[in-house]
Amino acid sequence: MQTNTNPSGPQSQHLKGIALTAFGVLILTPDGLLTSLVSADVRTALFWRGLFMGLALTAFVLLRHGRRSGAAFRALLTWPQLVIALFFAASGIGFVVAIVTTSVANTLFLVACAPLFSVILARVFLGQRTQLRTIIIILVAMAGMGVIFAEGLGRGELRGNLAAVGTALTWAAMVVVLGHAQIRDPAPALALGGYIIAGVSFLVAPTIAMVALDFAWIAILGFFVLPVSFFLIGLGPQYISAPEVSLIMLLEAVLGPLWAWLFIAQAPSEMTILGGVIILATLAVHFAIGLYRDRTAGK
Repeated sequence: MQTNTNPSGPQSQHLKGIALTAFGVLILTPDGLLTSLVSADVRTALFWRGLFMGLALTAFVLLRHGRRSGAAFRALLTWPQLVIALFFAASGIGFVVAIVTTSVANTLFLVACAPLFSVILARVFLGQRTQLRTIIIILVAMAGMGVIFAEGLGRGELRGNLAAVGTALTWAAMVVVLGHAQIRDPAPALALGGYIIAGVSFLVAPTIAMVALDFAWIAILGFFVLPVSFFLIGLGPQYISAPEVSLIMLLEAVLGPLWAWLFIAQAPSEMTILGGVIILATLAVHFAIGLYRDRTAGK
């Protein structure tokens, strides 16, 4: 029996999707720390986040496509690109609304429902079936999130809780559309999403003025962390399923607190460490099994 050495085989493609998404999430993990360092009104910060991200991704498209940039931006007139931009903007705005109006624990736990929503949306609208193993992994990972935030979970504000659910739902929908439409370059749609975030925030922000230090933190986020991370994450659905992309996104909640621990001495609690270990071990087992099956299928 010969081994399939085709570099574009299922194992290679699966591994590529995992690597792209995981690398994107790793770049995104300082988001919470940098956001906490900004003293400006959250609506003002959201305006500059969206604007800087939109500008950075626009510049990336121009540099990447050169004279063909016009065609890349005209693709925004197609329904998948517009839907992706709207869902991306809605998830970004919903997350901030949730953080402001309910507890952080409630927000992050409810947003962790995104993988489950991905399964449901893919099944209802696209007829896609998800392996039972993936569904079990999602439930175990959500239990791990529950362990992390058990101490802070509460009823919270209904508006904030609904915003968190809406964030998970719109993020899941965006990832499902990305995978279904096989968008090769998500940058134009994400740039438009950034501009939508900036436009909505501009209408409600008390001011767009910020102190210089706030601009510095937002610039790091808007020009590097957010565009690079979301572009890489946006490539993931070409190679792995939407639920798997959303599962890997849970790493942000696990690894994000480490930045606060390293730079502002906010040590994670024992429950946070335990929940993080549960999630990391669950994801490791899931993807190890998936890669092993891809490898044996290619033989």
